[in-house]
Amino acid sequence: MLRNLSKGIRLLLSPFSLLYCSITSLRNYGYDSGLKKTYQSVTFSINVGNLTVGGTGKTPHIEYITTLLKPLYTLAILSRGYGRDSKGYLKASPQSSAAEIGDEPLQIYRRFGQQIPVYVCEKRAVGLQLIQQEKPSPQIILLDDAFQHRAITPHLNLLLSDYGRLFYQDFLLPSGLLRESRAGAKRADAVVITKCPATLEATQKTLITTSVKHYAGSDTPVFFSTFEYGLPTAYIPNTAYAFPNQFWLVSGIAQPHIFEEAAKEHFQIMGHTAFGDHHSFSNDDLQKIIKQGYPILTTEKDWVKLQPLVENIKTEAGKFFYWPIKVKFDTSDFDNFILNEAARQFHV
Repeated sequence: MLRNLSKGIRLLLSPFSLLYCSITSLRNYGYDSGLKKTYQSVTFSINVGNLTVGGTGKTPHIEYITTLLKPLYTLAILSRGYGRDSKGYLKASPQSSAAEIGDEPLQIYRRFGQQIPVYVCEKRAVGLQLIQQEKPSPQIILLDDAFQHRAITPHLNLLLSDYGRLFYQDFLLPSGLLRESRAGAKRADAVVITKCPATLEATQKTLITTSVKHYAGSDTPVFFSTFEYGLPTAYIPNTAYAFPNQFWLVSGIAQPHIFEEAAKEHFQIMGHTAFGDHHSFSNDDLQKIIKQGYPILTTEKDWVKLQPLVENIKTEAGKFFYWPIKVKFDTSDFDNFILNEAARQFHV
């Protein structure tokens, strides 16, 4: 993995990182200087993004903010729909598949059902304009992963950074995982350090906050969140396999080691079949997984792609479980920040 590259390999790759830095910096200059046009929707928009390639927990944080705001405002969610086979502007429906709208938008849609409309559009400016024409139109649009999509300007820009690979310690592609230089953090209105250990001490939070503000700005608030895991959810409830102690893990996510480490704290893990991020599962994959002979635990993101395959099997379907997660913040400060920003927009 890129995050484990040796210093020697990083040195060899540094000329390519320098070239990549030049390209992204020139692009950002075009938007910052006004040479390139950017669009800001009439509807209040909140972006949840990052500086790195995947794995910072954007989807659970989108779900957290949605849960926080939906009792007070009408919402819509807009994503690029990474990995989908389709193009253009689409609205999620009960018939939608991961191939049609992407695994993460489908996960979000299934989490909130018909309560919150979920849209995908690779041209987010076009998507924003079309959502505003929907009847009824939402009061707030949540943007999934648009930090580098400079063609739009969110009203509130949230930057996520994984505690295990903090952006200010990382390097530009291909030497590291940064999509752009650390200086990009200055566009953030707030920074969230995600996937923190529950035991993170106040002194360490202070050190991280100081380092983040060096790039994001001294007035930029910094928050800390962690993941909470629920009980495994069975494909077929009340089967003989309900809540087994032994599991075989299956994942297609950016950081499978985090999933595995968390699972080992709760269950006896007999093995782990880890595919690449956003993997499209096949029937052959399914058969190989089943042959391991153990109950199977996967992520909620992977389950939206595995479920249609599992529906076609009967005798082994009861072995499948997915493990839901939710975000938890160390204090109520993040909730207050989001609620206050929304209230200011609507002069509440």
